[in-house]
Amino acid sequence: MSDPTPRPPSGADADAERLEAMLSDYVEGTLSLAERQELEARLAEDPALREQLEETRAAHDALRRLNKTPAPEELGKKVEELIHRRSAGRFFGRRAFGDRVPFGVLLVVALVALVALAALLWSSTTGSLRPEPRDAPRPPPEARDVIPRP
Repeated sequence: MSDPTPRPPSGADADAERLEAMLSDYVEGTLSLAERQELEARLAEDPALREQLEETRAAHDALRRLNKTPAPEELGKKVEELIHRRSAGRFFGRRAFGDRVPFGVLLVVALVALVALAALLWSSTTGSLRPEPRDAPRPPPEARDVIPRP
């Protein structure tokens, strides 16, 4: 019975996978100079790798020769409708205000509102945010008896 869990490739397998990817990039011309030189040195000494390079070139040439047909214009809309239908509206559905406006903008607006509120309270005549001045006149202690309590 085989184990269905994938195992990380061993050293030789990983090297083979890396070389296969390098062959594809080599044919496409996207390898860096150092990688290209490394691959060319390996190609000079390994006939099996040269054969694999020729197979990769043939596959790339075959793909280039395929007829490139543009996708229908309505394809995007049909895919979007299908996703909307299958996801019960979780994707491409109506969005709430918070989804349309970036979080950073909402944060800046909230901070500006808090600063404006603090400035308003600070400058109010009740002075709710300002500490009471130390030299402010205070009523005498016996005045508490004269002022009626609610």
